[in-house]
Amino acid sequence: MGNDGGSIPKRIELVKEKKKAAVQNPDIERRAVWFFCALSKNPLTAPIAACRLGKLYNQDSILEYLLDKTAYGDGDKICAHVTSMKDITKLNLTENPSFDESRDSNERSTVGSLEQESTSRYICPVSMKEMNGKHRFVYLETCGCVFSEQALKEVPGSDCLTVSNGGMRDKGCR
Repeated sequence: MGNDGGSIPKRIELVKEKKKAAVQNPDIERRAVWFFCALSKNPLTAPIAACRLGKLYNQDSILEYLLDKTAYGDGDKICAHVTSMKDITKLNLTENPSFDESRDSNERSTVGSLEQESTSRYICPVSMKEMNGKHRFVYLETCGCVFSEQALKEVPGSDCLTVSNGGMRDKGCR
């Protein structure tokens, strides 16, 4: 520690500190939840289903899981609460007219691609907000119609908002 011709240790070499936890990018997490199936990790494609926890699934992936529990390695961790088709709701989503399939197909191929903010495939039919994770969305268990939470709060009543004045249900409503 001195007078021997060696080096003088620095504080960082003598005191060990706890390693800081790695912080994940919230944008990547948001894209993963809103653009990819929770079970198969593939991009969400119609028909889309949701469980009561709010996880989104490709309907064919959840059917494969229900038929063969070992079809997806981590299926028992992700959707162990789904035991039958009664535990999921098929969602009636409104297509986004500004969505361009050819432009977004390259961006959606990987979860980590955040070079450009891609346009969401679906929107709220009332408020026209994109379903991309920036706004909260909810679905009605009775019909599966999806709305932004803000639109549902602003419109009085508990009926589906896609029902027109004449009593006829709009597209997709059961």
